[in-house]
Amino acid sequence: METLKFSKRPLVNLGNSRTTKYRRKIKALENQKKNGQTLIQLLSKEKSQETSDSEETQNNDEEINKENANKSMKYLLSKGHAKLKASQTVAELLNRGVWFARCVRSWAKAFKNYDDVPKSNRGQHFKGSSILNDEDVQLKISLYLQQHKFDVTVNSFRDFICEEILPSIGIENKTTISKSTANRWLKKIYQKLMPKFIGEECETQINPELMDGERLHILVTHDETTFQSNDGQKSGWRPKNEQPLRKKGQDQSIHVSDFLTDTIGRLKLNEDDIDDTIPHEARVIINPGKNFDGWWNIDQLIDQIKTRAIPIFEKIHPGMIAVFAFDNSSSHAKLADDTLNAANMNLNPGGKQPIMRDTIFNGQIQSMVFPNDYPDKNLRGKPKEASVENPRCCARHVLATQEDFLNQKPILQELNYIEMYWGAAKRYARQHCDYTWKGLQETAPRALDSVPLNHIRKYARKSANFMECYRKGLTGVQADYVLKKYKSHRAVPDFIFENIEELIK
Repeated sequence: METLKFSKRPLVNLGNSRTTKYRRKIKALENQKKNGQTLIQLLSKEKSQETSDSEETQNNDEEINKENANKSMKYLLSKGHAKLKASQTVAELLNRGVWFARCVRSWAKAFKNYDDVPKSNRGQHFKGSSILNDEDVQLKISLYLQQHKFDVTVNSFRDFICEEILPSIGIENKTTISKSTANRWLKKIYQKLMPKFIGEECETQINPELMDGERLHILVTHDETTFQSNDGQKSGWRPKNEQPLRKKGQDQSIHVSDFLTDTIGRLKLNEDDIDDTIPHEARVIINPGKNFDGWWNIDQLIDQIKTRAIPIFEKIHPGMIAVFAFDNSSSHAKLADDTLNAANMNLNPGGKQPIMRDTIFNGQIQSMVFPNDYPDKNLRGKPKEASVENPRCCARHVLATQEDFLNQKPILQELNYIEMYWGAAKRYARQHCDYTWKGLQETAPRALDSVPLNHIRKYARKSANFMECYRKGLTGVQADYVLKKYKSHRAVPDFIFENIEELIK
């Protein structure tokens, strides 16, 4: 029988091969030659002597445990013990578990074939700090965000970092940051300005440390819902072969538009803050219908924001900034009256046409309205037509594909967590439903007030955890699994995202 020879190539990466060391050295020299001082060198923190000594002691203890485990494994194998049983015995002697037994078997195999065991990488990772940890950088970014509070985009923020921040701390040449990094920094900057709530019942509020000129940001969510007179409980226990008598249809309804915050719950004034010049609560309730209060629309919502939500917020949270979040419903997609909208333009002059704002075409200001001194007196101050030279193509589509038309955004943008609040309120309303219009008018306000503050804070925390999962690339199924498994944690642990596919099998 031919004797088998083991390859000299290790089964595991020991990280000490000549090729690996040479490749790392060449790469470091290229980076240093290209950028002068690398970003990692610039941002890295020097280890304190105490930290270095602690890590060195810990690594030495681990290597001693490896050596003792390897010797014990070798001794047990020489006495005829099976590999699995021997490794488990060694793990029990060292008060370790199943994973350590598996490691012992891999170490024994590596030592037998290569006279060496893999070195531990503990303490070998890069220990650095982000640029955002620099107080001077934080101050410059804060001033930039204050000066451009309504014009900050990911691209403009990235340009500011590359052109202003990096050169100011000694990073010149062509060093830059990616768009995803800029987006992550913006989220980190704004999120750290918001309070957090910890504890079993979210009873403790933790405010961030604010620098000079920074103000606390409070998330205010909005949504709308409808309560109906005949919307009772859909399930329950009943005698066999008997059906409860229910009224047909949903009958009359009540429409509710309200705001929530995780600081005080519903956006309303407390007894100490009541002011006759300000509404007591931001909630608006109407009876929708043709013969009642009409239908809720975007104009009523804007009025609710201006006359109720903002004054109440400023009264309760003076000196703080409200971050309003709205869901992307069809009623919220309304554009401003002077928005560039091809669907509202006529192909030829004449007829009723909207007055649209000016735009830019080929680098020049293009007015969408004939000037007041236009030669044709009949067209002065009138909207221009949308005629095109190509008769085969729809004029509306030609204009709609232009960049300035595509970049138009609704007045309100999307985000929310208030749906769980509606669910809790409707559960109460269904439990107390008497299937009458008068009963609904009494039950709906009580249902909306029945949800306690600590529940609202838990809804907000769960919503934030879902958004964190989505930001890290998880699907809906994966995010649902992670949040159920780690529902007792204040945040989802990072290691869960590495092996998520195997965990949900």
